Amino acid sequence: MQYDPGVRRARILLKATLSPAGLVAGGAVAAGGIALGIGIPWIVGAGLAAWMTSVVLHLRDRALVSALLAPQFDRDLGALEGEHRQLMKSGLAAADRFDRAVETLPDAADFGGMRARVTDALERLFDSLVWAQRADQFLRAVNPRGIRERLSRLAPDSPVAAELRAQLEEIAEVDERRSETMARSMASVTGIETLAVKVGSLALESSAPGASDHTADIRDLRRELDGYLEGLEEIQEVLRSLPPEPA
Repeated sequence: MQYDPGVRRARILLKATLSPAGLVAGGAVAAGGIALGIGIPWIVGAGLAAWMTSVVLHLRDRALVSALLAPQFDRDLGALEGEHRQLMKSGLAAADRFDRAVETLPDAADFGGMRARVTDALERLFDSLVWAQRADQFLRAVNPRGIRERLSRLAPDSPVAAELRAQLEEIAEVDERRSETMARSMASVTGIETLAVKVGSLALESSAPGASDHTADIRDLRRELDGYLEGLEEIQEVLRSLPPEPA
């Protein structure tokens, strides 16, 4: 459930609308109402007052507002299984570490574009893994060995032999695309993990006086991330043709 889109959105909303100050305010109003013998309407009003206090306080937090407005990964992980789901979860975990590291930087707002790029990378990664999973299903459904055995018993120039060779070529092409897609996907996850480590290192360096300007670092990190996005885009270009359907 950790990476379920609904759970993630609910967690962000909860963070945006609750604060200790708001809860204290609501609790104090509710306690006063109970002490005076005032009923349910007063307690409901206290809850509303606590929520409104929290919202007002959070609207003054530029970093939180920026995070709320940033694009959020919202794909359904239920579409993935096995190694494909695990790889996607690794990418999401790396992105979470990246976000936590960014939040500790004094110039976190300057990383908004980087966060959007990471979300874009996650969405492209998801689409690639969905295709790779379907390719796996396709490859499990076919029997290239059986096709080769049939082919060996036919005259090389027969129409049936030509059709069987075409089937083998198609199977080989799907297998090659699937291997390339998984390799690029793994490289992309590793890239996001590397970005998280580098930003974490910047956060440690930022504790030193006068070390909070990361303009050059942001430029270098953006260039690295764009490289991973270009790799995923190459995969997307290939996969825009109709993907294999399971038999």
